[in-house]
Amino acid sequence: MTSEYNAAQRVLHRLKQNVSDFELSASTSDTTVVQAAVAQDLQTLGQRIAEYRLLGRQEANERKRKMMLDRATTMGDEHEQLKRRFAKLKQQKAERAQHHDERSELFQRAPGAARAPADSAVSVDPQDEEAFWGRAEQELDGFIAQGVASLANLREQRGFLHNAHQRILNATATLGLSRSVINLINRRTAQDKIIIAAGMVLTCIFIYVVIHYFGK
Repeated sequence: MTSEYNAAQRVLHRLKQNVSDFELSASTSDTTVVQAAVAQDLQTLGQRIAEYRLLGRQEANERKRKMMLDRATTMGDEHEQLKRRFAKLKQQKAERAQHHDERSELFQRAPGAARAPADSAVSVDPQDEEAFWGRAEQELDGFIAQGVASLANLREQRGFLHNAHQRILNATATLGLSRSVINLINRRTAQDKIIIAAGMVLTCIFIYVVIHYFGK
């Protein structure tokens, strides 16, 4: 059983190294090769952990069984962390590749609305063309920065609006409670007036009866 654990540890160590290499890889060919190696190691490590956990559950010794299951849980957590890290790195590389392709496509387009005929082509100074593309790239970076700033501003305003909406809802709930209390007080006041008036009438009748029948 120690051999199964050591085999799983070797795969885990190789997987960590491959994930680090994938993060540092720059060329497309290197990225593809390392990505395939990481995917294979993830699958192999998952199988190794499952087999080791099964052996741990079949272990008769209580202390060894607990130790093996704890090791399997630890390796499983590391396996999940590496899987999430690998998925995040793949997404980041895909986004960077897409951004690079879009910039390349944009820079490959002609600056004019129509191309000049072949017989009327005008020679362009390479230095001027390089300066033009440099200015275009700077302006594009400025537009991107403005877009990011606008997006951040919109997110901040959305937060302010959400907080204001929540305060309005709280105020509405408070006003509704206050109106209910005022209506209850008004009803109680009207009932108290009726009770007092009835009591006064009954008291007058009682005094009249006492004076009329017992006052002589």
